[in-house]
Formats: sequence, structure tokens, C-alpha cells
Amino acid sequence: MDRRQLLATGGVLFSLSVAGCTGDSGSNDPATDERSPRHASHARSGAGIPGRIDPLGHAIGDSPSFYTAAALSPDAEWGLLGSFPTETSAVASTLVDLTEPRSPTVAHELDATAAGTRTNAVGFDAHRAGLYYRSLEGERQGIEVVDCGWRDGGPADPRVVTAFETPNVGVHRFVSHPNEPVLYLVDHHPVADAGVLVVDVSAPASPELVGGAGTSGGTHDLTYDPGRELLYAAYAMGPDEGIVVYDAADPSAPVEYGRFAYASRPDYTALGEPGFETCHQVDYDPSRDLVVVGDECQTGVPGGKHVFDVGWDQGSFEEPEPIGFTHAPDARRMGEGERYWWTTHFHDVVTIGDETLLADGGYRQGAWVCNLTDPREPTPTERFATVAGADSLDPDPNRVGLDSPPFAWEATYAADREFVFVSDSLTGAYTFDVSAADARGPHGRGPDGHYDADAIRQDDRSVVAHGDHERGA
Repeated sequence: MDRRQLLATGGVLFSLSVAGCTGDSGSNDPATDERSPRHASHARSGAGIPGRIDPLGHAIGDSPSFYTAAALSPDAEWGLLGSFPTETSAVASTLVDLTEPRSPTVAHELDATAAGTRTNAVGFDAHRAGLYYRSLEGERQGIEVVDCGWRDGGPADPRVVTAFETPNVGVHRFVSHPNEPVLYLVDHHPVADAGVLVVDVSAPASPELVGGAGTSGGTHDLTYDPGRELLYAAYAMGPDEGIVVYDAADPSAPVEYGRFAYASRPDYTALGEPGFETCHQVDYDPSRDLVVVGDECQTGVPGGKHVFDVGWDQGSFEEPEPIGFTHAPDARRMGEGERYWWTTHFHDVVTIGDETLLADGGYRQGAWVCNLTDPREPTPTERFATVAGADSLDPDPNRVGLDSPPFAWEATYAADREFVFVSDSLTGAYTFDVSAADARGPHGRGPDGHYDADAIRQDDRSVVAHGDHERGA
């Protein structure tokens, strides 16, 4: 778990005095179809339930683009942000010094090496300090290897060592093996003959494709479980849509061990009710035989979080069994101009004593916490609007139609250093303290100043009125 990726950014403890997003709505405010109720009827109350989130630090680069993934070095001393270049910024990756989580600082911003190329995923080398990888989609396809202290490069003077081209499509997500010089890349193409590509990076200057796994493509996310030597894959499309579990005891040749197929399962029909569409992300509980999966829906009822039993009770790795579900606490139906806004996104599972929490980067939901201690009843607790510095953002037509945050992308946990890092596409990176203290505020949704659901809903209406929102994540 000490290799777990986590992203943090610089800045002092910040004050979120941003118009419309600072301060919870008044207790007498009405809850109608046009306003977000303080306690959405679909979500379990978090009152008296462990699960707090508090801000530590924030940072954003001098040339912000549209930030995406968050990653952490094995020692959690460095963080990474991926990004989509925009009309005003060519930056594709941002390195963050996390020596002090309360005041992280941006060490470098590294431009894309080709126009029209996006970085949807970033990650540090698990074995060699000062080396990281960033994914390539668009004009270039594959991964790039970046030296930021390994040999000739440095934190303030990064060097692109090489680029590795993938055979079918660009790389959307990837994960490092913690004990071997191997990267697992997703093949997102729905008719590819393998959803997982195995790349040998023992020589970082010359990565080599050495194998593949899966009966089809369409994979969206991968997670490696070192305790069980398993690789979990979330297939978002294609004939294998759902979860596939691979035995990776031979790191270069994963073989299928089990699966849960979405094809015969119901779609989403109502808030608070589970559906099975576009399996988007998968992570594991480090202390129990459970897997947590997030779905991502474009419009209509948003995707939520599923808890799967893979040995905790009646389920198994061969046949995962869904036992729990929740939407984000303020989730609502999404129109054509609100694509993906209230679906869940990239999360991490956090174990604190006897409590198990989930921390999620939930797009318009910001950073939010869910208690998973009883996996059959996932309970959303506190949330926080990632809006620091929003009043100083320059409008950018390539920020996929978004003029204001929150739009949190990913949350990831530094177990040894006990903080969570969250990336927001507009406002950069945040460090948070997540604790097992009882959730505060009405219905356990957090104290005043953390998240103003009504104001964010008002901002949603304004954004939609000025044009459709589209995003490819």
C-alpha cells in the first residue's frame, strides 16, 4: 500500500471565499426540483457516522490546463497531475513537492510533446526515484517516460526520456506492478483482442510490449492488489463490460480468474437505486475481501459506487457479488448540458482503525467521503467544494464548457503519511485530512463552509444556459 498513488498541491491552509460556493444553505431554504436539498432523499443520512474531510493545502500551476489524474510517489513525497492541454496552456503533467502536505508547491509544469495530445493518467515508477510516466491520447498514442531526478533530469528540469507507442488506441489509464518493472496499460478500443497490455520497463529508455490479457478490449481502469497478486480491470464497453479479475502471480502473463458481467444486469432508472452501466473504475479494500467499483454515466441518472463481496461473505474472486450501493450525496439527474457532472469518478479506499472510508473525486460533488464499514450500506458523509482560487480563473473555451468549479477528478490516499490528495480539473490539487471522527453538520454532510449545494446548483443552471458541456474521461 505504500506505493499507492496520491496527488497533492501547494499552498497554505486556504480560505474558500468564493462567491456561491462557501457556506452551506440555510436550514429554512426550500428543497424543490430546482434546488438541491440539504439531505437528498436518495442518500442515507450520515449523522453520527464516522467520516470527516478537512482541507490541508492547495496549489495550482502558473499555466493551468484542464487537470485530470492524481498520482503519488511510493514515499508520498511527490505528487503528479495529468492534464488536457487547452488553448491557453500546453501543460500535460505537473510535479508537486509534498514534503509538507499543508504547503505543497509546484516543482514543474511539463508541456505536451505534440499538439492535440492529452494526458489522462500519470504515475511514478515503483522502483526508481525521479522517474514517472504519463499517458498519451489523441495525436500521439501510448506513454511517455519522464526523468525528473533519475539521471539527467531534475524536479525543476524534467526531461522526456522516450515515448512508447501502443498498437490500437492511446492509453487512458495504467498501473505499475509494485515489485517488478512492469506496467499494465488499458486498451480502451472495444474490439481489440486484449484489454490489458503488459509492458516491460526494466530499461526505461526502451519500454517493450511483452504480453496482453483479456478476451476483448474496452478496458477503462486497472488496479493491482499486491497482497493477493491480483489485477482488477474495469471494462467500460465491449463484450466484457463489467469487472474482470486477473491472476497476476506471473506479472508478465495475467490470466483470468473471475468476472462480473454487466450485460444481464439492469440499467440505472432512479436515484438511490443500483444500476450497472459503463463500469469505470475499480479499487480494493486493503483489509477485507471487498472491491469497490464506480460507474460513469453521461446523462440521466448518474453512476454510483458498488461494493462487491469477493470473499467477505458469500462472494468470491471467481464470482464477485454486489452487496452495497450509493450515489454521491447530492447526485441528481443530468441533462444534455450536464454530461457526467453528478456521476462518481476516481476514488480510493481508506482504512482508519476499525473504520473503512471511501474518498472520491466526484466532479461537481467535489471531494466527498463515504463510510464503507458496513459494506451492505455505504453511507455518504461529508463533502467539500474544491473551489480555491475560482474567482481568479481565466475563462478558457477548451475547459470542456466549464467556467467554474468544483470539478474534482480523482482522490487518492497516502496511507503512511495519512492524507488524501484530490485533483480538480479547474483549480488544481488539494491535500485533505480524512478521519474517522463522526461526520458534522445536518445529516452528517459537513460543517458550514465546506459545500453549498444550492449555490452550486445555481451555478449549474448558469453554465448550461451558455452552452452544452462535453468531456471525454
